[in-house]
Amino acid sequence: MNTEAHRFDPVHLDRLLSPQRQARWAPKDFLSRFDIGAGQRVVDLGCGPGFWTLPLAEKVGAGGTVYALDVSQDMLNALANRQPPETVRLLRSELPAINLPDKSADWLWAAFVLHEVTPLDVQVREMRRVGQRAAILDWRPDAQGEAGPPRAERLWPEEVIKVLKANGFQQASQTWQDDDNYLIEASASA
Repeated sequence: MNTEAHRFDPVHLDRLLSPQRQARWAPKDFLSRFDIGAGQRVVDLGCGPGFWTLPLAEKVGAGGTVYALDVSQDMLNALANRQPPETVRLLRSELPAINLPDKSADWLWAAFVLHEVTPLDVQVREMRRVGQRAAILDWRPDAQGEAGPPRAERLWPEEVIKVLKANGFQQASQTWQDDDNYLIEASASA
């Protein structure tokens, strides 16, 4: 399934690690809303150069694992150059496939990636196959600002929730939003 036309261009990967983005998201603080803990296994779906990966690695600690998955070898190389801890495992995978065994993760983190993958239901089925819980951060189609992908490529949170529920995540709801983005949390158990 070709999603290449929707992908973030690795030529601009420096934007993903900019001080402005760090100030905007404060990833360590943002991730503190989830009960991701020591020893857990987390998939960072569409990890890019590791903006979220390294804070996730801190949360899971030495006994956990973060599977940093991206379709772009350039992005994975950029992450490797940042010298992540040994608990970070770099995986190249052509989404919507997730090259991990069934039930191999406690959490899946998908920040600004689902809008790039088609068909969405296949991606969500793969997420459910691999893990029990998911958190999805993405761009609102009706955003106030101009940052992000073209509006025609963005997904409405209601659409994402419907697909999550139809593909094994019994609990799925929007838990946060601002003028430009939304967060959905999903769980396979009721």
